[in-house]
Amino acid sequence: MKTPLVMIVGLLGCSGAPSVPSPSKVMPSAIDAAVPDATAHHSTRGEACGREGPTCAADLMCLPLPHGSCGSFCGLAGTACAQGACVETWRAGEVCLASCTQDADCRTADGYVCDRAWHACVQPGMTALVPRSCPASGGRDGAFAAATQLSTAAGPGLYQFEPTGIVNDDGGITAMYLTRGKITDGNPLGVARIDGRGKPSIDGVFSSGRGSHFDPWVARDKHGTIYAVWLGFDGRGEHQEIGFASSTDHGVTWSASVPVHDPADCKEGEEDCLDKPMIAIGPDPVNPQREIVYLTYAGGGEEGGLRVRASRDLGKTWSSPVTPLEGIYGNLVVSRDGHLHLVSLHGGPMGAYGSTDHKVEYVTSADGGKTFTKPQVVSAPGESLPFFFSNPSIAVDDRRGWIYLAYVRGGSDGLWDLVITASRDHGKTWTRTRLGDDPACAIHMVPNLALDPTTGTLHVAWYDSTGTGRFAHATCAIGAARCTVGGAINSLPFAALSTERHGSKWVGEYETLLVDDKRRVLHAIWAQPVVEGATVVTRIFHAAASLPGH
Repeated sequence: MKTPLVMIVGLLGCSGAPSVPSPSKVMPSAIDAAVPDATAHHSTRGEACGREGPTCAADLMCLPLPHGSCGSFCGLAGTACAQGACVETWRAGEVCLASCTQDADCRTADGYVCDRAWHACVQPGMTALVPRSCPASGGRDGAFAAATQLSTAAGPGLYQFEPTGIVNDDGGITAMYLTRGKITDGNPLGVARIDGRGKPSIDGVFSSGRGSHFDPWVARDKHGTIYAVWLGFDGRGEHQEIGFASSTDHGVTWSASVPVHDPADCKEGEEDCLDKPMIAIGPDPVNPQREIVYLTYAGGGEEGGLRVRASRDLGKTWSSPVTPLEGIYGNLVVSRDGHLHLVSLHGGPMGAYGSTDHKVEYVTSADGGKTFTKPQVVSAPGESLPFFFSNPSIAVDDRRGWIYLAYVRGGSDGLWDLVITASRDHGKTWTRTRLGDDPACAIHMVPNLALDPTTGTLHVAWYDSTGTGRFAHATCAIGAARCTVGGAINSLPFAALSTERHGSKWVGEYETLLVDDKRRVLHAIWAQPVVEGATVVTRIFHAAASLPGH
């Protein structure tokens, strides 16, 4: 999920955007600009610039757009944008560009147009999709207690998002999440805990020997040890690794981090060769008394795919990687019979907000990750599937023989809904159920599934633009032929819901929904933009609901 390109080359415009597997992170580097000449003309905001042309005024930088364009970063991680329009982009956070009211105000000869939503001179396709504001409905889901905030301004970074979490053996939770400051800064990961008595410990910091950390993912073994993986690197993308560490005290302290990717997937000196790690733990299909730790990640650069490695000694050694899927955005789960189930979105950032060339694929392994079934296409032919904010999710009810997947469907109009698919013949055939408003209005994105093994109920969580935005919850009966929306999980109102990325309102590509079957509790952990002073910033929240039979 990292793109270590020269600052925002190809990221502010749709042309030149990288192909899979380089979908999401923008890292620091110098802006290409000529050395200032005191006698030369200095371009103002929106004017052309470059090495062979005029330089930008002192408070601006030359954005690598056609023939250059002088601008600056704005918003929480940038500077004030009094003389322009602060625009949310899908790949470079918030950028202050020349303001406009019509195309004629922009450099139309160079392909710039006046974006009607942002009132700024842009290249077509570079701005974030603006969700429609839809009437509030349904209220709050009464099953959930009031939310607890797990990150604040006292924690690392200017904002935090993409939480991953587990239920501890004492009934508490441990969450790890991504933190970000300015787009040019490195970052640690954040850690928050709620113990079994409900006492929170928030704003913790986790860091390895690398300057930057992205894409954390955690899992827990049957003895209570937590295992974490993440993408680590220095600078723009040097010294990349898939880091691995463990904790035996619910995340208070961690072991020394070690790289666990196959060295062949990221040779010395290579950049942008690793991405999107995930981890899951479950019984060995041959010996159910043992557990296997599964690691997946994108490796091998643009020609790679989703690698799978397995460890039968709790992370000390790992099998050679297998590549069962080409898509790298996805999810994984290990069922009680020891089968590993994987789902991914096969697509790329050129279809950021929807493409009929994308597809959702599913595979499984019955031998501990040594071999996999042939990928099965789960999405329907001709469906438009977004690449961002659409990480597919998976849940398995092996007591009743059901496999469930959730994915996002929609296009550049922002009318996105969720599709819940179900199979009872090991993925050979699938039924589909729509989750969305009628008539279509809101954007629905970032689905997450959790299965209640006692009742067979499927729990679904997602973000949508109902009202000012919400983190919503629904339940689906066994087989998912019928789903009922319960309402918002969040008790504090959303300050905004944005599809910007690399900015302070970024919610990320995933959140966490957890079932504690022993105590009959459903936990939700999510990212939410809130108002702090005069700014809108994303923080991490948690809420819990009692399940039937408690």
